[in-house]
Amino acid sequence: MTTTTLSTASLTVFVGTRTSLGRSQGIYRMAFDPKTGALFDVGLAAATIDPSFIAIHATRPLLFTVVAVPEGRLRSYAIEPRGGLRLLNEVSSHGAGPAYVQIDRTGRWVATANYLSGSAAVYRIGADGRLSDAADTLQHHGRGVDGVRQEGPHAHSVYFSNDNTQLLIADLGIDSVTVWAFDAETGQLTPGEPLRTPAGSGPRHLALGRRRIYVLNELTSTINVFENGVLFETVFVLPVDFDGVSIAAEVVIDREERFLYSSNRGADTVAVFRIGGHLEKVADVKVGRTPRNIVLSPDGRFLLVASQDDDTVRPYLVDAETGMLGAAENPAMVPTPICLRFAPSTWECA
Repeated sequence: MTTTTLSTASLTVFVGTRTSLGRSQGIYRMAFDPKTGALFDVGLAAATIDPSFIAIHATRPLLFTVVAVPEGRLRSYAIEPRGGLRLLNEVSSHGAGPAYVQIDRTGRWVATANYLSGSAAVYRIGADGRLSDAADTLQHHGRGVDGVRQEGPHAHSVYFSNDNTQLLIADLGIDSVTVWAFDAETGQLTPGEPLRTPAGSGPRHLALGRRRIYVLNELTSTINVFENGVLFETVFVLPVDFDGVSIAAEVVIDREERFLYSSNRGADTVAVFRIGGHLEKVADVKVGRTPRNIVLSPDGRFLLVASQDDDTVRPYLVDAETGMLGAAENPAMVPTPICLRFAPSTWECA
């Protein structure tokens, strides 16, 4: 048994970008100081086309990324000791325009959602880190009330449930989070009862709590809160005085499920909510232009915000009592950042 260590004093953050916007070259890496929140030592980890969303294995030095093009692909990379990426293999995403990738709780499976085609697929991770061909695939059907954005299904993200028995897929085009029973031995999926969001909402991403599922809706800039499969609350994520055009991007909750954060492209804010019996808006924090992915540091002390059109990643100090975000310091310059993922400080490797 050997141990791969990226750094003893800092953590490594990998950044997925949108190369089609013309400013980035692929997946970047940078160092993060967990004591100060400082970001530094930005470098290109791997050149690839439109790696807009990535996932990092919890116990093995592996990174998986979508290749968000019409003829969708999914790539597996080995993470080298200095943080570079070595391509292991590439497989079809079995759909068009893959938009999300996640690893299951056992670390043996990967799932991806294809936005353009409204489909999804599950893959086994081999002993050598390579991806198999799809163990199972699925295709959504239907449309929503918005004739432009919901002309057909658009699977936007995939999530393995906390107990690893289900795969949840947020589909913007059909106003549903489809729920599939997941067999962690075979990778097979069996359809279950979906979560229905209000017409025209356009579910994009989810945050999975202990008993609740928080659904971020891109088109209406709302969060639907489901408990035991029942929708019991809807809140707006935009500032009350904002009257422009904005589309929701990301939702995260802290480890204790005390606070929820949501990023908004257009308003260029992060909404802060306190989680109790209901969601209570704490503040709207102004951030950089077109905030996309937001992620909490492993200890929850900082929230990192990827601002696509500012070409920056900014760390915000989180107040442990109120959830409020302090002023951003030590931003990193990264071209068109879309997705942020922390790498574990060490992996145990066979």
